[in-house]
Amino acid sequence: MTKQRPKPGAVIRLALPDGRFAFGRVYRDATVCWYGDAGFDPDSPPIGSRDFLFCTGVSDDAVKGWTVCGLDPFQPDEDDGWPPPTSVRDPITGRFKIYYRGAMREADEAEAATLEPAAVWDEHHLVGRLADLLSESP
Repeated sequence: MTKQRPKPGAVIRLALPDGRFAFGRVYRDATVCWYGDAGFDPDSPPIGSRDFLFCTGVSDDAVKGWTVCGLDPFQPDEDDGWPPPTSVRDPITGRFKIYYRGAMREADEAEAATLEPAAVWDEHHLVGRLADLLSESP
């Protein structure tokens, strides 16, 4: 039996090098939003918190291997599990677009600069980014 990608609202955990765990909430569009709190208890995610460090696409290979450790269901005012918009810069023209709810639209650089760039991350990249960001928090 093959492992399935967790459904939106599932909370996954990712082990960090210092022994703590980072926790992420699964969204639609292959996205995970990473909570701003980490902890040593692998079964105590900050469910209900909306203090996210960042949201990014995560490869299927990575997310299918992580443990689901909770459920943080989406409320009606949370856009039905769609992640926040991301920016896309065309490498040839340099023009910017915004990706949101499965669609792209034109944008200017100022608007795109405030958003996370659209990308799909693997586990080893996420561990480093999360460890760096979470080491800055108390």
